[in-house]
Amino acid sequence: MNRPDKGKWYMKNMFLITAILFLLLSTVSYGDQKALYQFTGKDTAYFRDWLLCGPFPNDPDGDPVSYKHDDRCEGFYTDYLKSIGGQANAHPQDGTPVKVPELNLKCEWYYYQSETDKIPFNAVFEPNDMVVAYAFCQVNSKGRQKAILSLGSNDGVMVFLNGKKIHENHPVNGRWLQKDNDYVPVILRSGLNHFLFKVDEGTGDFGLVARLLNYEAIIASIRRNLDSHKALSLVAENELLVAQFGRPYKISALDPSEEALIEIFDEKSKKCAEKSGLPGSQLNFLLDNLPDGFLLARATFKTPEEGKIISERRYFKGKLKRHPSVRMLNNDLVPLGDDGKPFFPIGTYGAPAEDYNKLKDAGYNFVVAGAKELDEVHQAGLKAAVPVHGISAMRDTIIKYRNHPAVLCWMLYDEPGYNRADLLEIYKMYNMAYELDPAHPSYLVITINSVYETFGRCCDVLCIDTYPIEKGNIVDVGDNIVLAYAASDGDQPVWHCGQMFKWPAQRRPTPREHRFMSYFALMEGAKGMLWYTYKGYGQYLPEDDPGLWRAHKKLLYELNELSPLWMAAGSGERVATTDDETPIRARLKKCALGTWLIAVNTSKVNACTAELILPQFQNTRARVYGTDRRLTISNGRLKDYFLPLDVRIYQIQ
Repeated sequence: MNRPDKGKWYMKNMFLITAILFLLLSTVSYGDQKALYQFTGKDTAYFRDWLLCGPFPNDPDGDPVSYKHDDRCEGFYTDYLKSIGGQANAHPQDGTPVKVPELNLKCEWYYYQSETDKIPFNAVFEPNDMVVAYAFCQVNSKGRQKAILSLGSNDGVMVFLNGKKIHENHPVNGRWLQKDNDYVPVILRSGLNHFLFKVDEGTGDFGLVARLLNYEAIIASIRRNLDSHKALSLVAENELLVAQFGRPYKISALDPSEEALIEIFDEKSKKCAEKSGLPGSQLNFLLDNLPDGFLLARATFKTPEEGKIISERRYFKGKLKRHPSVRMLNNDLVPLGDDGKPFFPIGTYGAPAEDYNKLKDAGYNFVVAGAKELDEVHQAGLKAAVPVHGISAMRDTIIKYRNHPAVLCWMLYDEPGYNRADLLEIYKMYNMAYELDPAHPSYLVITINSVYETFGRCCDVLCIDTYPIEKGNIVDVGDNIVLAYAASDGDQPVWHCGQMFKWPAQRRPTPREHRFMSYFALMEGAKGMLWYTYKGYGQYLPEDDPGLWRAHKKLLYELNELSPLWMAAGSGERVATTDDETPIRARLKKCALGTWLIAVNTSKVNACTAELILPQFQNTRARVYGTDRRLTISNGRLKDYFLPLDVRIYQIQ
């Protein structure tokens, strides 16, 4: 029997062998590797199978309250994978150990399959605040080809592909976990490609979401929607004018290596300053180096196919002129009701129409509601803050509903500083609202205190939403009210927008925290109260947190009963203590109900005894509101004991 010629046999069956090998590579794991995907050039589903490793410390000495994603995040810039070849070259398998001798830390990679597109690192890693973690997967590519790595992260992210760092996004204020935030053009080699992701976290939500998309389709989509991708924003934050061109890591896909040039011109078209940076980066210009008046910013971005892409935006440096006060605000900055009498506004976001009567009975007198719900709002005996969206829609809404008895005010924009709204566009809306309806005030909700002075001149009512529970300092609630008044000319009421919801993976305020925040804002002069939120984003306060809802209804009763105190002119007289180190803050205020003293303990952890200095009262009594307690003010001193975050309201008798 003749033996077959091996060379001829291999040549004849080479194609069959190659096909079988590729099929095997497509269906089995590499070295027991389970996090393996195929890419044929078409969009893939979001990656749900990963190898994970962590957590590792990010900023071990940092303060969660003041945490920033900058160079203090040592862990983000530390290679914790040196024991397996380093971040760029790590090819882990399920069970691969990692050692960090300098931290006496050992862990290992393990396989994780997520039930959702967004990989919930909070549910995987412990601890999960102020840490970094790694995720690894492999992609098998049929030939060398281009693709778009589309990803989102909370917070910063670093990506390595086949031994090279291809992406880094480390926003200083962190970001939410959202799909398709960053587009990263990649070139996949034929065969196996190694992707390693490093994600850092401050506090709160923590996670990663990623997939591969068709390169040509994404580039074509960016070109079709170029106007939205090339937007230029300008926001003044304290001493800086912050410019940002393009949606971060979207328009840059047209030319990842090209920087955008941003130039600033004065009213006479003279160039005042210029800087360059990658699209999406924040370029800071010192305001002191720029002249007062109208400025023009121009961004230029060059690409091989489109040539020069140009965006422009105008800005005004200085104090924008305010229009006269609207008729429905009195001299004490309090709104007037249908009967012409002042009332203290108490409202909520997230109010479903079927609960309007319930909210009225609880003690609210207004809700945030669309124009189409005004009849139902009126039937429940409530008023409405009506959101308007854009110049054109705003004009139609105000003209149609300005005489509706349920209208309390017009909401122009939500968080213009955070969302980098066009200052002059908001100013135009502010003036147009007054021209169309000089009776009802307009209001803005602002979360960044550095823009009170700019956007605060584009509304009749400035609403401050300080949400400090686990993501800030609770004392900022009152301090921001003070800052907002300091940024105005004293002709503008400031309302408090309080936190009644939980961030992802965090919590709502406790009843004690809620009571403290509300009264601290009132003590510092808040002329209205508004909370976010009653219902929305999968939350429903009465059912999700009955204890907080009961405490809130008690608070609403008190606010209504003491409304003359909150409506009285000014913020009252600040009262000192005998010990300058005490965390107690207090104000004395007079109204139709008499003379009242409001005091709070700003410490979340320390109780203390404080002596409040009241020289105008020598020997008199003070009743503690809501209790049977009566204290004596002796020789101009009132002494009392405060638990952490305690609130005391005294009626001087």
